Amino acid sequence: MNAIDLEVIYQSTLQIARELTLNMLRTGYSTVIKESQDFTFAIFDRRGRMVAQGVPQPLHIGPLSAQVNEIRRVFAGRIDPGDAFIVNHPYRACQNHATDVTVISPVFEGDRLVAFIGNIAHKPDLGGKVPGTNSGDATDLFQEGLLIPPLKIQRRGLLNDDLKEMISANTRTPEVTWGDVTAQINTNTYGLEKCAQLFGKYGVDKVLACWDRWMEICESELRKEILKVPDGLYGPATDWIDDDGIDLGKPYRISASLEVKGDQLHFILDSDAQARGPINLRPCVSRNFIQCCVKMIFIPKLPVNEGLSRPIEVSYPPEGSLLNPRYPAPCNMYVRPSQMTTSVVVRVLAEALPGRVPAPASGAGGSLSSAGRHPQTGRWYSQYEIFNGGNGARPDHDGVSAMDDLVVNVMNGPVEALETEFPIRVEAYELVTDSGGPGTFRGGLGTRRQWRILAEESTVNLRTDRFKFASPGLFGAKPAKPSKAVLNPGTAEERPLTSKVSGLRLKQGDLVSWELAGGGGYGDPLARDPLRVLADVVNGYVSIAAAEDDYGVAIDPLRMTVDDTATRALRSRRAG
Repeated sequence: MNAIDLEVIYQSTLQIARELTLNMLRTGYSTVIKESQDFTFAIFDRRGRMVAQGVPQPLHIGPLSAQVNEIRRVFAGRIDPGDAFIVNHPYRACQNHATDVTVISPVFEGDRLVAFIGNIAHKPDLGGKVPGTNSGDATDLFQEGLLIPPLKIQRRGLLNDDLKEMISANTRTPEVTWGDVTAQINTNTYGLEKCAQLFGKYGVDKVLACWDRWMEICESELRKEILKVPDGLYGPATDWIDDDGIDLGKPYRISASLEVKGDQLHFILDSDAQARGPINLRPCVSRNFIQCCVKMIFIPKLPVNEGLSRPIEVSYPPEGSLLNPRYPAPCNMYVRPSQMTTSVVVRVLAEALPGRVPAPASGAGGSLSSAGRHPQTGRWYSQYEIFNGGNGARPDHDGVSAMDDLVVNVMNGPVEALETEFPIRVEAYELVTDSGGPGTFRGGLGTRRQWRILAEESTVNLRTDRFKFASPGLFGAKPAKPSKAVLNPGTAEERPLTSKVSGLRLKQGDLVSWELAGGGGYGDPLARDPLRVLADVVNGYVSIAAAEDDYGVAIDPLRMTVDDTATRALRSRRAG
């Protein structure tokens, strides 16, 4: 195949995936779809290999791939034009958690099955023990909402009305939940039309050959970059999750090592035993977001497809571990171990490739859900809001504020949209001073948001972390400031909240304040340019006290200038 056809066909495939993303944004019902963008579309070949994706949520890529291949296995010989499949079961076909629902549509050219379109989209409520579904104190999978094994949601173009009724009967917000499912089905249908145009223009065999070749290109280019890394064993690096939401005094360990041998990377993961609470993580999820991390560092300009997985091996602890849980262990807070796994993977990669890898991000980004009766309509509402901390410092730049891990590619909910749709008032949304990890380059700042409850009563769930173990820095940097949450701050009713709260009943007028950690720093804080520290103080990113304590920079508070003599003395004493 000539280079022009190779590029044009593949870029056309990528464009279809991007258009599907935009279509879903316009047609989704819930704020978690149309604002937070917690969904992913991808295109797979007839063998179930991913060839292209839209704007990605890396945590979805592994489950999507696993589910396409489970559909191929379960329905072998029974896949027809016009069919669409639905699944959300974390153990039957691999899913992040039950509130992520997948819809897969086969692509036919005539009677020939040639590809699949798959998407995952989060649901703000799908039953379960608490409003908003994802309970921070769930102790088994069956408390985490409706479980859907691989089923046909559409048969030869006709909707399975029985399954629609069953799904709608198992959610507190049937119009919103089913509206999002409908958007998933219809967006896939739009993708079928676009794929038909692609295959019709270039021919099936030529398109499939192009996809094969691009997987080979990504594999080959990644192997070339890996060969530049010295062989050896890097790590281990270790991080901790605060607790599992059940035993609040017990932290959970996650570790990683990296073996580099020739053109192959081998990540060796380890962890404590699986938790009773919902912080367990299925291997199919972590395997693919590790591959995405590698791609971002080694070949950032090339696309994500199945070819990236070939030079990367991931080993897991035995079944019954936090990173390899045994059914029916709960897993609705899978993002927590995903973020800690990302932290340790980034740190061993930084050891292998110094100067190319950022420090770990906040790892605190999580969700707050609030549900109750809307005072204006009397109908049940379910607000599911995703919130992010700060990114890790880069080897030559500060971290980005209000942006979390590399693998959590979702958006903070806009205040205007939330206040319009839900009975809440956002009374603060701001960066948190001193939250970024001090370093030669500072970690990105975390964020603070405060919600005032306007409904007569609301049930709130909080699913986050980093209250006890802040994100570490790299190469002599200090850790970030930890997260915290407080109910009714500054009042007689003030009380601190833990990082995982389930079914908290609040009354009208209550205020929830949530402050997220920043990202880790990079390099020795005493090597940071004093003028950059001064600029941070002027901008409110760093306090005068922290400038002195963390960076050894003395600032005159009246003139807002650096005291060079005092700064040299501070840094000299600390260096000694």
